Amino acid sequence: MTPHASSQALARFLADPARSGIYRLGASGAMGIDEAEGLCLHRLPVCRRWTRESLLDALAVSLAFPAHFGRNWDAAWDCLTELDWEACGVRVVLVPAAPADGGAMATFLALMDDACDHWADWGKTLAVLLLEEEAGVWVEDARGEGKVPEWLAAVPHLPSTALE
Repeated sequence: MTPHASSQALARFLADPARSGIYRLGASGAMGIDEAEGLCLHRLPVCRRWTRESLLDALAVSLAFPAHFGRNWDAAWDCLTELDWEACGVRVVLVPAAPADGGAMATFLALMDDACDHWADWGKTLAVLLLEEEAGVWVEDARGEGKVPEWLAAVPHLPSTALE
């Protein structure tokens, strides 16, 4: 299947607000995602290490939070639940793989999961795709142990049917 065809399949899959949520996606699955019609993509920038500060800053930039954003989890929640959906059918937040502070990522994922549920209740799809490296793992810490971190273990892979 071509990257364009798989990105269109992803757009169809995510069109159902019941599919709002957080998923893992291999790097090859993200190829061509920029071409998908109906998706408003918000790419977090590549980061050396995901920390509380880098996650909040990346969210603020990629989702165009207002200037008064307070750079804390509560303020992020407020901004996430006040997004303007006028020009968007489906919002997708792409998070590239990087070493991460486990506590910060766990908090980020809980925040994003709550935001996904919030928007699903309003009939809108918010999805977070954690882009995995081809090896399929995120590095848990600076030691590079190469195992799936605890905060990631419960996140499901995007179903293969979503790209078909």
